[in-house]
Amino acid sequence: MEDRQPARMHLELVRSPDAVDARAEVVAGAGWPTTVWDPGTDDDHDEIPRRLPRCDGLVIGEGDGGIVAPAGENTTVVSLRRYPRPSQGSCSGEPTTGLLLVLISPRDEARSQELRDWGDFVHLRHIAEAGVPGYRTITPWENEDGGTPRYCHLYEMVTEDPQRTFEEMTPLVERRLDRDTFAAWAWHPQLVIDESRTYRRRHP
Repeated sequence: MEDRQPARMHLELVRSPDAVDARAEVVAGAGWPTTVWDPGTDDDHDEIPRRLPRCDGLVIGEGDGGIVAPAGENTTVVSLRRYPRPSQGSCSGEPTTGLLLVLISPRDEARSQELRDWGDFVHLRHIAEAGVPGYRTITPWENEDGGTPRYCHLYEMVTEDPQRTFEEMTPLVERRLDRDTFAAWAWHPQLVIDESRTYRRRHP
């Protein structure tokens, strides 16, 4: 994933472990180059408030495939396009083996651009500048239909333990910033987190 930048992405959160591979076949059959991802941790007891329920697998299609309908309540499908700002971080050419997937929406749709600007110019910027070991590119995406979740931040990693790599990020950012700047980095009044979770690549 890391060394190519497709214009569109099919994102599918699957909530039945037995259905993940079958959904990947459906996505691939619609013309999407497809990868399958497992949750980076079995621990679901953290402090991040999410609107979407925990999923048992993630299917990602990159490129320009056809429409894939969700499989009822077992899946959440989000059709994404690249937001017209560049990825941040570094590109090493190594295969991506871990992800941090963050899906967010504004509290007030009229202020969605304010949230997007915070994401690009404050939040993602300081993460990229911290040089977190294992982190590579961080790419902003947006919902093709303008619906919810509105934005996606896809953090690509080269690591055997994406959850541990993610947990090293906040302390590294905090050490670089004064208290007020860190507070502005950590939260925005328009921020609603739909999903925030790490994933491991199932089929390297």
